[in-house]
Parts: sequence; C-alpha cells; structure tokens
Amino acid sequence: MMDDVAVENLMRAALSGDADAYRRCLTELAPTLRRMAFAALPDDARHMAEDVVQETLLVIHMKRGSWDQSRPLMAWVRVILRHKAIDMLRRRKGGVHIPVEEMSETLPVPGGADPLAGYLLEQLLGRLSPRDAALIRAHALQGKDDAEIRAAFSLSPGAMRVALHRALGRLRAVAQKESEG
Repeated sequence: MMDDVAVENLMRAALSGDADAYRRCLTELAPTLRRMAFAALPDDARHMAEDVVQETLLVIHMKRGSWDQSRPLMAWVRVILRHKAIDMLRRRKGGVHIPVEEMSETLPVPGGADPLAGYLLEQLLGRLSPRDAALIRAHALQGKDDAEIRAAFSLSPGAMRVALHRALGRLRAVAQKESEG
C-alpha cells in the first residue's frame, strides 16, 4: 500500500492526463476508503461500507478537477467519504439488510480488483443515451484528451464541456436513483 503522498502524486499525474496514474490512484485509494467507510459507519450500518466506497469513488472521479492541489488529497477524500456515509445513513430508513455471510460467494477476493466495479458502472451507463454513455466512456474510462473527444463527437470546446457536464449529471441522477431504489 502506498502512502498518502504517493497517492497524491498519482492524482496529480492523473490530472495532467496520465490515465495509468489515474487507474493506479483509484486502485490504491479503494482499500483505504473501505477502512475509512467501515470506521465511519455505526455497527448496525457497516454492511453499507462498500456502497459508501463506491459513491465516494464516483464523486472523486466526477469532481477530481476541483481538488485544490495545494492541499492534501486525503483530507479532500475524507470529507467526501464522510458526506457519503452521512447520506447513506439518512437514506437507510426502511432499507433491507442482507447479512454479509449470505453474500460470501459474491464478495471479491481480498487484494484483487473489484470485479463488480466495472459491471455496475456499465449498468449505469446503459441507462443513459448512447451518446452520453460514449462521451463519458471516452472522457473517464478511456482517458481520451479533450481534442480527441471533440473530434470524435464533432463538438466545439464549449459544446463538449456542456455535453460532458450534462452527461455526468444524468449519470449522477441515475446512480442516485439506483441507490434510492
């Protein structure tokens, strides 16, 4: 496991366009987020820790450009996780709790990549229009730069920012509806 400074350096490289650094940054953050989520939730809500982690990773992904690079990354991440834990606790009223023991066959192997992360994201993207999903994939998953995306979608710089912003907003709405549903 990397220290906070190493993860912070990966995020800086990611913000400079290094897609591999971004993937490594999120991979390094995930176990730390799991520990933080588990500690942030009360005993009777710890079964929601993975949901808090996934929502935190989604916010980090969508808002990574807003991180002030002069400040510590992990402080920013902790605030996001704390808010997502609070949101999750507020939404749990009336929710169904499935004991983790019953899900042991579907849980990921410790230390391995989360096999459900990509699947869940693809499910959410599948609820968007094909153009919105393709735009988000190009920007966030394939790591294409703005010029490549503008060329692929025949968009001006301003139109691309608006289209991407709206697509991410629709993805956020779909993810929120999914978590409430």
